[in-house]
Amino acid sequence: MMNKTMLSLIAVLMCCNSLFAQTPTLVYHDAREFPVIGQYHQETNYNRLPAKYEKTVRPAVWALSRNSAGIAIRFRTNATTIGARWKVLNNTSMNHMTATGIRGLDLYALVNNTWQFVNSAIPENGFNSERAILKKGDSTWREYVLFLPLYDGVDSLSIGVNAGALIEKPQQPLLLDKKPIVYYGSSIAQGGCATRPGMAYTNILVRLLQRPIVNFGFSGNGMFETAVGEAICETDPSLIVIDCNPNTSPELIHERAVKLVTQLRACKPQTKILLVENYMYEHGYFEKDVRDIVFRKRAELKKAYNDLLKAGVKNLYYLGGDGFLGEDHEGTVDGVHPTDVGMERFAAHILPTLRKLTKDQ
Repeated sequence: MMNKTMLSLIAVLMCCNSLFAQTPTLVYHDAREFPVIGQYHQETNYNRLPAKYEKTVRPAVWALSRNSAGIAIRFRTNATTIGARWKVLNNTSMNHMTATGIRGLDLYALVNNTWQFVNSAIPENGFNSERAILKKGDSTWREYVLFLPLYDGVDSLSIGVNAGALIEKPQQPLLLDKKPIVYYGSSIAQGGCATRPGMAYTNILVRLLQRPIVNFGFSGNGMFETAVGEAICETDPSLIVIDCNPNTSPELIHERAVKLVTQLRACKPQTKILLVENYMYEHGYFEKDVRDIVFRKRAELKKAYNDLLKAGVKNLYYLGGDGFLGEDHEGTVDGVHPTDVGMERFAAHILPTLRKLTKDQ
């Protein structure tokens, strides 16, 4: 007589076989057939900077620019099953951020004019992944947006739908009909350490504002650089946000901020520019050296802002660093980078300012 362990194993295998059998074979379509948001150039890749910048920005910035943070695909389909097949550039992993946030995908559907989370495509352990994201849905036509990895690049991406379903370019103009915000910042802006791509605060803001954001967050390398400013000058933004204090030493902030804003004002005479202070890191409440550096950085940025105003720079705005992550000190994964809770708080804090500065765009 079979023992209970063997019977249990057979039951599990039968259940798994049943589940796999329920996922139909998908017909895949190259994601480049559909509109790409959050990418300002027209190259047929998922890089944030076009190829020519490999020769002009620092190697670290170029490498990070090949991460697809902030880039997303817009489409509509009546599919009951939706999947993705993708290959990443680096197979990156980090000890303080999930694999899904680093190199996974997030699917959202438009429901009552609001983007509602559907599911994540959790990556495999290697470069290549294939996942069903939606299974056994209904055949209602819906608009979707698929957010790409935050801390890895995408070599190729295909979207799969069940046989007989249609997939096509979006019918509604949401996320396609407004000028983007360009957000230049640090690892926090790039999305560290959201658990999944849709929870990076810039991607949260995309959905809340119904406006694309060109993410120029470069982990450890958002440093007020005019080489990046050249790329910003090539965009057509509704607003430029500069949030580079976290990665820049106090001694460099004033000079670099003035130089960058002067450059941007020359190429974008009317575009509003928002300077954002760094928030206090959690250990800064206990370590005087850290606390002093945060305050020195803020003082240098505020001095740059005031000097630019005195020089006659118009449409320049400033947002202080207090209140971004709430008051309970529970918004980070490591005292610096926001968790999903911190990301939501960051987005909620900056949202009114962004709404105000882009309301006429």
